Amino acid sequence: MIITGNRLSMLRLETRWSAEECAYRLTIQTNELITPETWIAWERSEHNSVDEQQLIEKLSDITLMFGVDARYFEQKTTPHSEEGNVISFPIK
Repeated sequence: MIITGNRLSMLRLETRWSAEECAYRLTIQTNELITPETWIAWERSEHNSVDEQQLIEKLSDITLMFGVDARYFEQKTTPHSEEGNVISFPIK
């Protein structure tokens, strides 16, 4: 089972934003102070924890910020990009 916090972490890593950048952008989006420590706590949150509940409350703003559909966080498996370059290394 993929936990919401894990999905948030994977999404952040895909965009290559730091936790500080995400916290800043969400602060602007929600007009509430979101600290980098809070963001990291959300990424590390356990299932049904207080941190996960806080994260779920902010999901609509987070999906707007990243430009993803809310279903991204509801999927059972990790979405994989169909695109990508595979580089083959020559065998010596």
